[in-house]
Amino acid sequence: MSKNTGIKYTNNITTISDDMLDGGFFVGWSNSPDASTHLKILRGSHLAYVAIDEKTGKVVGFINAVSDGVLSAYIPLLEVLPDYQNCGIGGELIKRILTDLKNIYMIDIICDKEIAPYYVKHGAMVHGSACIFRNYDAQSGN
Repeated sequence: MSKNTGIKYTNNITTISDDMLDGGFFVGWSNSPDASTHLKILRGSHLAYVAIDEKTGKVVGFINAVSDGVLSAYIPLLEVLPDYQNCGIGGELIKRILTDLKNIYMIDIICDKEIAPYYVKHGAMVHGSACIFRNYDAQSGN
């Protein structure tokens, strides 16, 4: 697939159904959310964008933010399906969400060390440090 060809971006999550989120996301997760839970995550977010393949009508990428809407925002998830990676979709999703959050003082992303350079490259972000807790029993969201 060429760069962003045939991809539609939207932050109108009310038009997304769980059958559009059919599989392939959360690669490497041992206990991943199903499509219904994935949709709840997107709809419960302060802001979310999806990338939709116009030929198939399927969501091929997404990003979301949780926020107080005033001072801080956190971007917990950015995913692009493996067959659609390296096409510019992730970078476009980052650009769109950061543009919409431009008046927020702090926008944080916590990610694995090997992924951090991607966010620095695409999001004008800098490395920081964080402390995290993970309850893998609750990873599926159910």
